[in-house]
Amino acid sequence: MLITVTGIDGSGKSTLVGGLAQDLGAAGREVVVVRPMHHDAQLLRMFAKTRMLAPGDSGWAGRVEGFIGLHTCWVMAAKVCDAVLPALERGAVVVADRWVADHVTSQGWFGVTLDPAAEPLDRLPVPDLEIFVDVPVAVAQRRVEARDPQGSVGSGAEFLGYFREQLLNWYGGRSHLRLDGTDEPRTVLGNALSAVKGATGR
Repeated sequence: MLITVTGIDGSGKSTLVGGLAQDLGAAGREVVVVRPMHHDAQLLRMFAKTRMLAPGDSGWAGRVEGFIGLHTCWVMAAKVCDAVLPALERGAVVVADRWVADHVTSQGWFGVTLDPAAEPLDRLPVPDLEIFVDVPVAVAQRRVEARDPQGSVGSGAEFLGYFREQLLNWYGGRSHLRLDGTDEPRTVLGNALSAVKGATGR
């Protein structure tokens, strides 16, 4: 079974992923947690620096961002082949902290349009359960600032607002479980576990 957990930074995704792994593991299931979009931050910074080759050239800057966005797609594909597919073949439960929706919807902020129906995204396995943890931007921003006062790529009220709006649009016509990330973590986890039980019959 493949479970994906999506949401803006500060929504409680990672907390939910950890809770799912712990509770499903305690119930005797093999659980594999993956972060398919996570890769070498230093390498990304090096890619981003190539904008310096043409200072002030918005076209070149756009191509650099496009390359970084596509690079992440292939990182996701590689991680799926390395960890997700073997785990699914063993009958394990895979819980992914972020999935296609997170990457495709956030890239517009950087001027990059990614087609989820194009390679390699179209070849990734379809989740059995997609969970969208939603929170107001103000709540997410407070959480992000509390854990990382310096900020990051995924912070800032404007970015978070854009990201949330795009995710709401993405899931407007797609089957998913939407959870209120302002609820107590145990409540969010309980609702997620009920959906997992409904999907698996156990």
